Amino acid sequence: MRSVGVFGWLVAAATVLGGPVCAQQAAAPAREASARGGLPPSLQLAGQNLRLNGKGTRYRAIIKVYDIGLYVGTKVSSLEQLLAAPGPKRLLIVPLRTLTGDSLGVAMVQGMQDNAAPGERLKLIPHMDRLTRIFQAEPSVSPGSEVVIDFVPGKGTIFYVDGVQKGEVVTDPTYFGAVARIWLGPKPVDSNLKDALLGIEARRPETG
Repeated sequence: MRSVGVFGWLVAAATVLGGPVCAQQAAAPAREASARGGLPPSLQLAGQNLRLNGKGTRYRAIIKVYDIGLYVGTKVSSLEQLLAAPGPKRLLIVPLRTLTGDSLGVAMVQGMQDNAAPGERLKLIPHMDRLTRIFQAEPSVSPGSEVVIDFVPGKGTIFYVDGVQKGEVVTDPTYFGAVARIWLGPKPVDSNLKDALLGIEARRPETG
């Protein structure tokens, strides 16, 4: 079996293995990271202070896969606001179990394509190929490691695993948005996790 790309595994867990759950069941698990406090409330990036906009936990069925947090300089409550916000941005993923894997990130390509406008899909292909080559040789990532996706204006999107940069900077200014849409787009991996990252109150089940 070929070694797995870390991001391929993460997105595979997010898009393929999670399985359907009803909204009432998913709301609490998606927000569990808020109770654990495993992600810092603020951090520095490119000389600017970023605040934790929201965080949540991604599950594979009932198994905790990773915590994820969104960091921005100003509060945002939608993908559009995130992309329009000035300054750097970060998605921080903290695995909750050892991530090993599977062949290359077909699921990541699928997750990005599901949320890309038709005209953007061909443009994403070279970036997907680059990610495949970068992370295919990445060894397993243990619980507590940090997988980071940064966007720095004037520079681009940068990937790190435990502080080590993986691959070259992706200079296309639209690329971070394409990655963020996996969790925050119109077809997110988990709608409750999307709300948690955007700091939106959990939906309450209707009664009556």
